[in-house]
Amino acid sequence: MRHERPVRTDPFPDRRTVEAARDGDAGAVERLTAGALPLVHHVIRRAAESDLDVDDIVQDMMVAVIRALPELPDTARFRSWLVAIAVRQLTDARRAPAG
Repeated sequence: MRHERPVRTDPFPDRRTVEAARDGDAGAVERLTAGALPLVHHVIRRAAESDLDVDDIVQDMMVAVIRALPELPDTARFRSWLVAIAVRQLTDARRAPAG
C-alpha cells in the first residue's frame, strides 16, 4: 500500500506576504513570523540536542529572521532561507559556552 503525501492547500508563505514583509509592512511581518513559527520550532526541536534550550534558540532565530528580512534576496526561497538561518542558530547555540 502506497501512502501519498498530503497536498498542502494553503501555500505558506505566499509570495506577496514575503515581499510585503521584506519591504517593511509590519502586518505582513507579523503574519509571516506567526506562520513560520511552527516550522521553525519543529526544525529546531528535531535537530537540537537535549541540553539546548529550544525556546531560546527559536526566539533568537525569529529575531534574526526579522532583522535579516529586508536583505532577503529571493522571496520565492523564503522557506529554504528560513531553514538556513535555523541551522546557523543551532550551530551558534552548540558553540556557546554552557551556563
